[in-house]
Amino acid sequence: MTPEILSGAGTLSLAVAMPLEDQATPQPEEAIQLDSCPAFQWIVVRTRRSVYEIFVLSGDAGEVMVRGGRYFPEFRRATIVGSTFGGSAVRVGSICAGCYMELEVDGMSFVTSRIEAVSLGLPQR
Repeated sequence: MTPEILSGAGTLSLAVAMPLEDQATPQPEEAIQLDSCPAFQWIVVRTRRSVYEIFVLSGDAGEVMVRGGRYFPEFRRATIVGSTFGGSAVRVGSICAGCYMELEVDGMSFVTSRIEAVSLGLPQR
């Protein structure tokens, strides 16, 4: 990465240019690829605003049961489309820290707040 000096209105600032794909690439321990999850796998996704419990029905198809956040107080059948980074699908079929999770429920699309952590197993109560 090369620093870039920006100037304007009598001020100088230093910015580091980083390609979008580098910004959206999580570390391996911060991402879960659904097609590698067996049926009945539990996943916990903590976002800036909510915690989601996900129960995998078919990892290959992205079919899950999801509970959490404002829209899903009870488990609902959903499809995880993948992780996005500000609007476009970055990683299809995955849940990545630092990105937003996109779900489809009853034909409607839902996008969570930014994912802070993702883990396998039941949530700590």
